[in-house]
Amino acid sequence: MSMTNFKRKKQLIIGALAVLLLADAGLAYLNSRISTPESERRREIAAQARQLALVKADVERAAKIREKIPEILQKFDQFEGTLLPASKGYSVISQELDDYARSTHLLVETVQVHPKDVSGHNLTELRMDAAVTGDYVGIVNFLNDLQRSKNVYIVDSLAVDTESGQQQGTPVGTLRVALHLRTYLRKS
Repeated sequence: MSMTNFKRKKQLIIGALAVLLLADAGLAYLNSRISTPESERRREIAAQARQLALVKADVERAAKIREKIPEILQKFDQFEGTLLPASKGYSVISQELDDYARSTHLLVETVQVHPKDVSGHNLTELRMDAAVTGDYVGIVNFLNDLQRSKNVYIVDSLAVDTESGQQQGTPVGTLRVALHLRTYLRKS
């Protein structure tokens, strides 16, 4: 046997061993994947089943919402029909605010009205900035009257003017409150 022949056989044996080792590693990996414990597979299947149930529940809720859309739109139309028409709404709202102020012994100092069309609806939004002065109980009753009104008033914010009690001639316990309100009118 010659030396070249021996080296060649040695290289073939080493190559064959390398191929066998790679095949063994591949089979070991495959075996580990196949021999995953049954409980782990069951957990994975249960997790997927829970996820599927959640998605099905979401789809069912969406379908129910879609079914109710015509009813909701009809109720919106009914609500819009209960709003004051713009032709007389300004005077009715002004009169109502004055009546509430008079019955609660408040002074309405200023009312600024900022109309704005509501896109997609036949409505006008009225943003109102008002300043009212009086005692605490009167202001609370005024706000309660607004809340119980047959007309819709949304109080966006109110702020007490801390300097109002310090002015000369103002009785002790008098508050000045700045109100930011909204209401809606039907366009005529």
